[in-house]
Amino acid sequence: MKAGKSLLVFIFLLGVFVFFSGSLEKKRERLLMSNFVEYTIPSKLIVPASLEFKGLSSDFLLFKFMTYIGGKVAQKSNISDEQWTSLVSTLETITDLDPYFWDAYLFSEMFLAWGAGRIKEANQLLLKGTRYLPENYRLFYYLGFNYYYFLKDNKSASRYFMEAAKLPGCSSYVARLAARLSVYSFQHRDGIVFLQDMLKNTKDKSVRDQFEMRILTLEKMEFLEKKIDKYERIYRTYPNSLNDLVVSGLIDKIPEDPYGGKFMIMQNGRVYTTSNMLTKTE
Repeated sequence: MKAGKSLLVFIFLLGVFVFFSGSLEKKRERLLMSNFVEYTIPSKLIVPASLEFKGLSSDFLLFKFMTYIGGKVAQKSNISDEQWTSLVSTLETITDLDPYFWDAYLFSEMFLAWGAGRIKEANQLLLKGTRYLPENYRLFYYLGFNYYYFLKDNKSASRYFMEAAKLPGCSSYVARLAARLSVYSFQHRDGIVFLQDMLKNTKDKSVRDQFEMRILTLEKMEFLEKKIDKYERIYRTYPNSLNDLVVSGLIDKIPEDPYGGKFMIMQNGRVYTTSNMLTKTE
């Protein structure tokens, strides 16, 4: 009799186990497939909870960050403002867990500044990095470039460029750039050099593809501006449109914007693109 009851209890418990294990497995799969940026745990909770495994936690979060970004690039899908806000929070948490984690600061420049136009948030993270990695010139260099290129604040840019120029490994180009900020306006060559330097710091193919396309676009804009300068020297006036460069024989045809926009000329002879160097899905 007891044996029979024991068997019934065993069968019941086995059924409960199978039912709940299947349910848990489905929930686990949904969590893994879900948009992780909506589940970023605040630093004030995850930092103390990680105990002595803060390094592992920061590595995991950065892996999830890159997996998410890579997936969006592969799918040619856009990232909403709300999702970018969560991505910023993720990078803040990563650097709270491990404030010496260089890759997190690098990605804040790559994706927040260049990918989302979140210059303020990128600069806040870079400033945080300078407190923990004061000998890394790239942090000061990126700060200077953001103020220079995106914010048009030459005074702040010069200050950070000078800080970068004092540190080991920094190119003399940075000191020269800082010295001429008050004389020259932004030139596309500066952006090209900056992006080429960033490419040296990543092997991720999707990231490299993005920045190589930006470099190609800036090179085309630089090429057109040189031809415009030549046109102005010959005819003592700027061309009314880029087509004038074709008619004058200075170029064979107007280059195509890799992002799908159109290159246009402004009254001061500068060139811009209607795409703003963003894909149609961005």
